Amino acid sequence: MSELTLTNRRFALGVGIFTDCLKYFAWWIVAGVIAAIAIPLIVGQWADVNMSGWYHAGNVAKIWTAILAGGFLYSLMPTLVAVGVTRREIAGAMGVFGLLWVLAFALLTLAGFLAEHTYYDLLGWSQGIDQETPMPLETYGEVFAFILPYPLTYAVYFTGGALIGAGAYHSDAGWFMFIPVIPVGLALDDLLSKVDPWGPGWLVHFVTGRAEFSPWVAAAVAVAVLAFGVWATRRLIVNSPIRGKAA
Repeated sequence: MSELTLTNRRFALGVGIFTDCLKYFAWWIVAGVIAAIAIPLIVGQWADVNMSGWYHAGNVAKIWTAILAGGFLYSLMPTLVAVGVTRREIAGAMGVFGLLWVLAFALLTLAGFLAEHTYYDLLGWSQGIDQETPMPLETYGEVFAFILPYPLTYAVYFTGGALIGAGAYHSDAGWFMFIPVIPVGLALDDLLSKVDPWGPGWLVHFVTGRAEFSPWVAAAVAVAVLAFGVWATRRLIVNSPIRGKAA
């Protein structure tokens, strides 16, 4: 019974963090959706549109997800510990929060891409990815295939941000966790994505050979690294020293 109660507390806390986060950032999310729709419509008044506004919105959402995960974990831990929440409960709650956040933003991105494809067709525009070699998304099947890795990609960014936040809370030198985490996260994003790789030159060169891997192999590599990141984040949270909340 005590284990069931502990599990329920972790779940309830994770759901609570998720809902509070959605409420707090609701207008930011609405503004992002409006921008993804409005900017192509404005550009379309003077030129033909051949790029996806939701592709750029999705990239912003990835980075925001990482910052949010790390920032929330680093700032909430002392408060939660102060009110009697155990570090194991915090680790479990962050897992629930991350899962809900990733699913919510993956569904939002899916809906945005599909809706965009519909009204682009009505306006006679071409939905595509803006890069050196343009990638048109001409059918709903191509759109779905393009965004299929997004749930895993969002999970990678959330876990990377949480790992940095947990490291920073664990010790003063923990902020340097970003040195390995960011390149690995970008490499996994490039490995999963169908677009041209981006990031530092050496990193782009490192993932240039990704075409040799099937999407399933890329996904398996990402899942393996993601599992390690989740384990490392949990270990850092559980083993963190108790720190008082700064005044």
